[in-house]
Amino acid sequence: MNIQTKSTLIICGMFIVEILPVPFSSIYSLYAIRKRPDWLPDFTDALYANKTVVDDQTIAGILASGHDPMATRKKYTLILVAMFMVDLLVPVVIPMALYIVRVRPKWFKIIMLKLYSDKVPLTITPAAVEIPDDPEILAAVAEKMAELERQNSRFAQNLSTKTMARN
Repeated sequence: MNIQTKSTLIICGMFIVEILPVPFSSIYSLYAIRKRPDWLPDFTDALYANKTVVDDQTIAGILASGHDPMATRKKYTLILVAMFMVDLLVPVVIPMALYIVRVRPKWFKIIMLKLYSDKVPLTITPAAVEIPDDPEILAAVAEKMAELERQNSRFAQNLSTKTMARN
């Protein structure tokens, strides 16, 4: 039995449980967005294993865009809370999960990449990332890297100062 079929059966079981007054699927979805369990990207990769929806250039674009995973988590937490409110009247979370498992849309894979971009290393093939020959771009990248290194150093110093102050 493949992962898509197993997931469909689990979601159907959750739908039966959803008849109870507590919407477990909404609470569990909220947990998945806020805590970002380590198994979720592996599950998503297995679900999308035989369907190519995101190419290496899209992954490189997500990494290069400099988006904030925390902002992504907040955005989708608000969306899920809104779905939770609607779910109290009409079940929407379970049908949405069923749609995601059966159709495997590109937007869901991109959301997962954005949510886990700082937690799980994303693999990019060397062909997907082109290194420009323009000296201005290289200088800008070097300057950005130096700024990130300074920020990391300041963060480490602040962290060590706080640790020493506690002791």
